[in-house]
Amino acid sequence: MIGRWWAFALAGVLASRGGSSVVAQESARRPGIDVVSYGFQIVLPDSGDTIHAQATVVFRRTPVARDTLVLNLVGLTVDSVGFHRPHPSSPFTRSPFDYDGLLLRVPLPHGPINDTENVSVFYHGTPRDGLMLHPDGRGREAVFADDWPERARYWLPTVDDPGDKAEVLWLVGAPAGWSVVANGRLAQIGRSPDGRSRWAYEEHHPIPTYSMVIGAARMAVSRHRAAVSEGDTVPIEVWTEPEDSAWADSVPFRRATEIVETMQRLVGPFPYEKLAHVESSTRYGGMENSTAIFYAEHPYVARRMGEGVVRHETAHQWFGDAVTERDFHELWLSEGFADYFDLVVGAALDGDSVLARGMAATARGYLRSSDVDRPVIDTAATEPARLLNANSYNKGAWVLHMLRGTVGDSDFWRGIRAYYRTYRDSSVTSADFQHAMERASDQRLDWFFAQWLRQPGYPRLDVAWRWDAASHRVSLDIGQAQPAAWGLFRLPVVTVEVLSNGGAPARRNFSVSAARQTVQLDLPGPPTDVRVDPDGALLLTAQVRQQP
Repeated sequence: MIGRWWAFALAGVLASRGGSSVVAQESARRPGIDVVSYGFQIVLPDSGDTIHAQATVVFRRTPVARDTLVLNLVGLTVDSVGFHRPHPSSPFTRSPFDYDGLLLRVPLPHGPINDTENVSVFYHGTPRDGLMLHPDGRGREAVFADDWPERARYWLPTVDDPGDKAEVLWLVGAPAGWSVVANGRLAQIGRSPDGRSRWAYEEHHPIPTYSMVIGAARMAVSRHRAAVSEGDTVPIEVWTEPEDSAWADSVPFRRATEIVETMQRLVGPFPYEKLAHVESSTRYGGMENSTAIFYAEHPYVARRMGEGVVRHETAHQWFGDAVTERDFHELWLSEGFADYFDLVVGAALDGDSVLARGMAATARGYLRSSDVDRPVIDTAATEPARLLNANSYNKGAWVLHMLRGTVGDSDFWRGIRAYYRTYRDSSVTSADFQHAMERASDQRLDWFFAQWLRQPGYPRLDVAWRWDAASHRVSLDIGQAQPAAWGLFRLPVVTVEVLSNGGAPARRNFSVSAARQTVQLDLPGPPTDVRVDPDGALLLTAQVRQQP
């Protein structure tokens, strides 16, 4: 049954979130229910792979009210379901339920809209996915969650959708000698009568279910210099297998605190209570779980992990975790932002060449990918994993870089900060970001977001130049040569650099919007070469040739 600390913590959630002033974050795919908080008690085995657990779901019904709470839970055994009224420390009243191995349906008694309610689920079983109970690379037993995109449902009963964010409280029972890391602030460490350890964590900011995690193993923990956020200190921790601790502290996480401080200076306060970097089991190179980033084990063991992945995953704490895409089709709001801020933070720490080189490499990766025939917001993709592609990452980063060039540095950063400040702890769409940037720049940007997010591809410019000695003028015949299915692109500022014998390069700017157009430039002498977008400011290719 519910532990005293856990019941007290959940009752606090009911008290703090009981009013109607909190904006509902219900799932677009499952309207009518807004989950406020999850409380999970998980008992990990000393051996084997069976867990015993209790989940308490604190929720409110929205104006599109439903008479049934529907939770995702795959392949486990549900022992009982019931209510604790008026709060989680009250006696447990059993409820009927229906469970088909995929969805758990709990009938709800009649209740008013916006009143906070709770349901508890007792269950057990062997997770097929989501929670990995197997030895680490060195043969030691370990348990790590890995929930993206919709894998929390294999071990946690949740509304498993990024649009319905919620607070989360953890009470984890683990074998003696193990350490446990999870989202949020460490609230308690204790021992059960049989000597097993119990760890309690509280995350009082709403986070997406795909980032709700625990990790448990025999681990070394080092503490880096804390960051300061909104007057509070933010502990920065590095959790590793003991053999990897010294290397991790001195190589990939050497500047873990400086990365947080740079993001705060650029964007806004760190959104959570702590940040733990954790060596773990994950199918990805890194997973941005809120306050507890999990990194794949092999790069530690091989000593091949660099700071770039740390910058990328740390940036996700702001974009992806605090400000979350409402639907996976808009994954660029997470991955594109993280890719771009990886390079922006690198440039702030080590010089502008980090951004220039990184964006050039990002462009090359996108141009040679198989994703160029699809748009960034690809509503035809039905599997979220298919969206882990060069559109969400590479092109998404380029959308931000070109937007910065379009509106200017000052308006760009004002817009980024306003976007984060407005939507922190919420879920968003690209339209929300567009509106924030339009307000900051006082510009209409429909054309920009439409062509770069909803059109596939990129501009392929075909440029033919001809020198007229009599008029001292070079004519540029410019055509957009990309496939017709990609559509035309509007480029308000394209730079051309003209080289000549013995003279300084001459630069001119022009705009491109038509399928074909001619631009004439006055020059003091005949050119020897013409270069389009010499600084790599735009995501395009240009084939340039001289006409006789």
